[in-house]
Amino acid sequence: MRIEEIQIFPLRIPFKKSAGIASFEYPYCESMLVKVRAGKCVGYGEAVTDPVFTGETVESILAAIKNFLGPVVLDSNPFSLHEIHDKMDRALVKNTAAKAGIDMACLDLVGKATGEAVYTLLGGEFNSKIVEVPEILLGPLNEVLKCCEEAVARGVRSLKVKVGGAFNEDVEKVRRIREAVGDKIELRLDANQGWRNYWTALKIIKSMEKYDVSMVEQPLTALDLIGCARLRKLTGVPIMLDESVHGVNDALSAIELEACDVISVKVMKAGGLLRIKELVEFCSAFGMPCHMGTSWETEVGWAANLSLIKGLPGIKLWDAYSPTQIYWGTTASIGTPIKSSVQDGTPLVKVPEGPGLGTAIDESTVTHHLISEPVHVIKSK
Repeated sequence: MRIEEIQIFPLRIPFKKSAGIASFEYPYCESMLVKVRAGKCVGYGEAVTDPVFTGETVESILAAIKNFLGPVVLDSNPFSLHEIHDKMDRALVKNTAAKAGIDMACLDLVGKATGEAVYTLLGGEFNSKIVEVPEILLGPLNEVLKCCEEAVARGVRSLKVKVGGAFNEDVEKVRRIREAVGDKIELRLDANQGWRNYWTALKIIKSMEKYDVSMVEQPLTALDLIGCARLRKLTGVPIMLDESVHGVNDALSAIELEACDVISVKVMKAGGLLRIKELVEFCSAFGMPCHMGTSWETEVGWAANLSLIKGLPGIKLWDAYSPTQIYWGTTASIGTPIKSSVQDGTPLVKVPEGPGLGTAIDESTVTHHLISEPVHVIKSK
């Protein structure tokens, strides 16, 4: 079995309302759907654009796959994922989302060819129940409180709340949320590098300790590992790093500097599911737990995220919810919608069933959201 063709479908799917975090506001999901064909088998992956996170755009991902990654991957055995990554890394440094799209599509193809789910290919089922943990985005305080109360009403026990603004606003937000949801709900905060200044971050975190915050994600800029290490020592709130850690080398630096208590991993910044597996197992060897984050992917990328949560023991925490409900509604789903259910009062997010990623692509919806013609990479005769 050899890879014969790669197709890239540039998509832009509007959100119901802009998704705001401290570093950026996202009015839509802009993503490349990647299709890999080997004989009669096809697999789908996803490469999400994120200029402020991975530095990748529609134009850069298209060029990376068309001119560099695609040509070196053609004629490769999709089962030989280590070799494929070696070829991609030799052809082009960084460009991790572009590489993730090919990696994901190859795993989906291999799963379909063997009849196995991707999480089985990763090592088998480990986390059988994925509890819902929604992200509460930036917005007017009354809307934020409403989102928190609605989540708790349907049984959610952990909330990830976006912060990263002014001192008084963030502290007041956390105070009001704690009052609204009570003492038994876990509150995780994500500053997305928003506080930036060490002294500001220290002041805010110290002021929030009394509200029983379980952890703060990325309080300072990505390169400020020393500042995060100091925050760990001077506050009673655990620190999780996201933007600071893309791969194994970043993780080693964070661990050696004792800059965090948890590392958040993402398929787009690591370069694919294989790289996530390597990173999580590396962190586990040092006793460092990992959190599975999202890049606000379509259903294809979400199926990959959930497969990683289900299959990797080193992933102890996660963001998990139905993106179709949060982002755009089922009418804009390009693949099998991610569903949730309630068991014993606890909302659980389901991994799509079936071989590969378990998601079927809706070609009509893909066509509707195309922003330019699909790009084909085929072996020249």
